[in-house]
Amino acid sequence: MPKPHLDPIADEVWRLLNAGANAGKTRSPFTMLQAATIGLDGSPRVRTVVLRRVCREQRSVMFHTDVRSAKVAELRQDARIALVGCDLDTGIQIRLHGSARIVDAPHETRDIWTASRPRTLIVYRTPLAPATPVASPAEAHATTAGEDIDSSAGFENFCLIDVAVSKIDYLDLNPAGHVRASFTFDAGAWRGEWIAP
Repeated sequence: MPKPHLDPIADEVWRLLNAGANAGKTRSPFTMLQAATIGLDGSPRVRTVVLRRVCREQRSVMFHTDVRSAKVAELRQDARIALVGCDLDTGIQIRLHGSARIVDAPHETRDIWTASRPRTLIVYRTPLAPATPVASPAEAHATTAGEDIDSSAGFENFCLIDVAVSKIDYLDLNPAGHVRASFTFDAGAWRGEWIAP
């Protein structure tokens, strides 16, 4: 566990992440995070992902994506990933570092697919892999209005990215004085320390 004086910070980090994954109509600033991977050519790659699940006990955060996407190929080559979220109103930034596990086995993904909103799943129904060049935006659309859609259409393109968090960086840009803390998971326990902003 973190040092006692850092416990409230660790609690706040996981509370904010949990709120991000469980946002309702009012989005949390931590619902959409920036995810950084190492490109196949060794250069950095960053994109926005939607936080879907958080489990503090397993130090896990999860998002889903298209198995045909570049980020999946990148994570298959190098599982290291970094995520960052920021609440511009409060000045709080959370950075996560960890190792990604690609979850694409149907017995592990079916329940999450079934529980997802249809408008969320439409992106997996397109016949084209993400980033495929198209002549017009409409060419990339999966279906047109009024078509009868099989509820499992696109399931073969759906996967989860489960990140085992190994380091957390918390920054609070409080006008009264910036506060920054770091938490590292090592030898089965979290170690926390204050660091300079």
